Parts: sequence; C-alpha cells; structure tokens
Amino acid sequence: MTTYERLVSELADGLGADISPDESGITEVFAEGRVVTLRGDETGERELSAFTSVATAPDKGFDAATLSRALKMNLFGREVAGHHLGLFGDMLILSASIPLAGLTAEDLADRLVVLARLAGELSSSLGPDAPNMPEAEVAPSDGSYIAV
Repeated sequence: MTTYERLVSELADGLGADISPDESGITEVFAEGRVVTLRGDETGERELSAFTSVATAPDKGFDAATLSRALKMNLFGREVAGHHLGLFGDMLILSASIPLAGLTAEDLADRLVVLARLAGELSSSLGPDAPNMPEAEVAPSDGSYIAV
C-alpha cells in the first residue's frame, strides 16, 4: 500500500465514509459541499494533487472579464492562498500540490476543507456581479531583489 493509499484509507476511516482510489488512482471526497478530487503522484509516495471546481463556463464560455479577474487572483498566489487557479476544459479549478512526507489523515482533511472553502470564496468573487479587482502594482526590478 502506498502512502497516498494509506492516507485515503485513514481519511475514510476517520470520516466513516466509503472512499478509496479508483483503478486510475483518483479519489473523490466531499468537503464543504464540494467535490474535491485527489490524485497521487505516479509512485504514491511524494505528493498528491487536490482540486475542485470554482466555476463552470456558461454555454458561450467564460467572458474576458471573468478570465481577467481569475488571472489577477492567481498572480503571485496571494488571493488564492498559495493554491493554483487554472482553466481545465470548461471549468476554472482550484488546485493544490500536497507533499505526503509527514502528512496525517487529519492534516489532509484540514487541507481539503481549506481548499473547498477557498473555492467557494473565489466562486463568489468571479461571479458576473463581482467588482473588478484593482490593477496589480509591480515595481520594476533591477534584478537585485525579489518582490514579496
């Protein structure tokens, strides 16, 4: 049993739920009313990816304003709390890479709840009535420092 499989098993036991990786290694769990998908790396020993939908595109696709807001949120990772916001098919998804070293099932459950809650907040921010975000201010760099 890989570390990823063990963690999913322990998570299932802790939740009293019947969850386990499918034949392709994907596990789906519910957190904060959202489906969160988990996938271990090829060995199941280094890291797992967790992701959930933030928004699904309307029939015409996402408008430019929504995609622009999503890009601004993703810039430097501040608005997405270090997670990754990206376009996958007709969805904007929020994802996280979670190292498996030292990770417990309780830690994993906490990380999934944070991911799901943040996805809900971002979903509200990306709605059609959301205000435009201010332009990011980035100082020019002469290469001697890193802006943080």
